[in-house]
Amino acid sequence: MEFWTTSIGIAKMRPIPNALGDGYDKFVNDAAEAEALGFDGYGSGEHHFMYDEFMPLPLQAMAAVAAKTSKIRLSTNAMLLPLYDPLEAAEIASTLDVLSNGRVSLGLGMGYRPYEFDGFGTKKTTRGARLRESMEVLRLATTQDSFSYQGKYYQYENESLRPRSIQRPIDLWFCGGTSLQGARRAGAAGLGYWLANSPFDHTENIVKEYRKAGEEAGFAASDLRIASFKDVCIGNTMAEAQGLRQMLMDSFYDEHILGYGYLVDEDGKNLYNPAKDHPLYQRFVSSLYCGTVEMVIEELKRYEALGMEMIFLPSQQRELIAQEILPEFRK
Repeated sequence: MEFWTTSIGIAKMRPIPNALGDGYDKFVNDAAEAEALGFDGYGSGEHHFMYDEFMPLPLQAMAAVAAKTSKIRLSTNAMLLPLYDPLEAAEIASTLDVLSNGRVSLGLGMGYRPYEFDGFGTKKTTRGARLRESMEVLRLATTQDSFSYQGKYYQYENESLRPRSIQRPIDLWFCGGTSLQGARRAGAAGLGYWLANSPFDHTENIVKEYRKAGEEAGFAASDLRIASFKDVCIGNTMAEAQGLRQMLMDSFYDEHILGYGYLVDEDGKNLYNPAKDHPLYQRFVSSLYCGTVEMVIEELKRYEALGMEMIFLPSQQRELIAQEILPEFRK
């Protein structure tokens, strides 16, 4: 199982004031540090028109990371593919794949903030279908010397991608949140599925639904890849770990839940600033796992047993994770 991570240097957070330029420098330097510590991948999310200046163009930022690293994988988590023309997205990603000598992994999401779709003048209601079509265009464009595609939303005739990606095809993941609907959609399409933070029992159910949908659609088990985001808060005692979790909620996630509509229910409805006793809020809090080093290792081994190819761990406590946890999975 691989371990990927990220940096907090991709936005200006009101609880932790910082200059945006310094944040981008930190983002690049943190990637070099993550590589030196032995992490397998490093990623960036994507958002647009945000008051905190959240990174809008992850592939461009990753070009700077590519220049300062040599082996760590460079991921988007998630690139909001319905906001792009898919062939343009393939061209940008392929260029980065060449610059990085084949290290790109594209975590691709539908997006959920109405402001982003309105800002780019595109329909939010068609995002799911356009994501599926766009992922197929990306696969074809980075596999074949020339390709044609006739979909409902995108049509191409005898197109050739230049430059050609080194990976053929480029590594693709569907970042599908925590809904069973998203899991079934990814499985039915045979897409690699990258889950959002979720408690283990819910994660287990999602994985079962994903695999069931994939098998029913005729895909082999080897085609059905799974990965997961997993925030962990490590302390010498449970109380210390829970204190770190509360700090993470206060300084980062509560800001996202309020301003981004980060929590989405099973019907796809965004919950802006929900009550702290709301079931989805409570489920999210419980998904941020608290424990000692030994407890975190045991929890991550449960994810490994589910067949996870990759776990995306938080940026906080990165050195501790590298020193105390990663070696337990590389014996």
